[in-house]
Amino acid sequence: MNFDYEIEKINPINISSEEFNSNEIPSNVRKSIALYNKSIINLKLKCVDLVITDLKKSLSLNPDFCEAIKFLGLCYVYTKDFNKAEKTFKKLAKYNIYTKLANEYLQELNAERTISKALDTIKGASSNSDNNRSKIKKASNVSKKCISSFLIAVIIIAISGLAYWNRSNIQGMFSKTENTEINKNKELEQQKAINEKYNKINEENKKVNEENNKINEENKKLQKDLETTKLEFDNYKNKNNIKNNIENKNNIISMLSDAEKSYAEGNYEKALNNLITLKSLKLDDTEKSRLDKLWNNIKTNHVWTIYNEANKLYKQGKYQEALPKLIMVQKIAPELDIMPWVLYQIGTCYKQANDNKNALVFFEKVKKDYPNTEYAGYSEGMINQIK
Repeated sequence: MNFDYEIEKINPINISSEEFNSNEIPSNVRKSIALYNKSIINLKLKCVDLVITDLKKSLSLNPDFCEAIKFLGLCYVYTKDFNKAEKTFKKLAKYNIYTKLANEYLQELNAERTISKALDTIKGASSNSDNNRSKIKKASNVSKKCISSFLIAVIIIAISGLAYWNRSNIQGMFSKTENTEINKNKELEQQKAINEKYNKINEENKKVNEENNKINEENKKLQKDLETTKLEFDNYKNKNNIKNNIENKNNIISMLSDAEKSYAEGNYEKALNNLITLKSLKLDDTEKSRLDKLWNNIKTNHVWTIYNEANKLYKQGKYQEALPKLIMVQKIAPELDIMPWVLYQIGTCYKQANDNKNALVFFEKVKKDYPNTEYAGYSEGMINQIK
């Protein structure tokens, strides 16, 4: 699973103004789609913070906008905010058709988080090394200052000795020898002190150089380890990308085969479930041709079989069992003459399940799309009951 590839393949939702008006899509849904499309433009401009802001606004208008939820989770991965990414993917997993994809994201997220922590550890070690180098540099500067002070002291001492020697010459012949001996002794002592200080500074500089060389070696090793880790990570991602591409291809082929097998066995609902999921994936021409063939066969020859089973369950009061079948009918054949009744049935099923939010959506849709039918009046009554 390659999160970068997952983000790159996200496309805008292209709905024309005519389609908006003809389907009478609610204002909040329109705005949420517009914000979603805007976030894709900002992503191409690398304005990830704006992308996240737009997606949050989109979801505040349309909380069940699954594509926006998925996109938001991928953006959190991109910004290394793994905790928020995990929460977002768990939310996406609650929607049946995205459960499998969300679980794959969560599994890959753990690997991404582990690798990121390893890289941060190496970078932290490198930063500590830079701090040590700075300390050594400061110590070296201190040593240089000590040497400068020492040289000034030597000059002062030399001048003082010269003045002392001149005073000695003024004294008489009898004291000259004694003064000369005293001066020689002082000069020897001064030279000895100078040599000791010079040797001490040399020792300190030697230690500083040794420590500096040691730090340089450690830095080289850390840099080499970092490069090795990056190379291993790149190899891992490349192998993982190839593996994921193969797995995705195999999954698509497997789902198509399962759908064809279910259709051959007369299990049209199971086949249709797979086809609905596949419609959201990127397919090649051969796969798309297989999907379209099955979709059209079910739509043309078997949609009434699915509806009759749903209607039977609905009349028996088995609303939870009837609901997914009715939704399938609405998705595969929205142009059916009985669609006002189907939408009203879906709203009733949601109401019986105490999901008033979704119930209102479908009752409102009946009123707006089919205002001249008797079911518009029934829907008005249901809306009044809920509100």
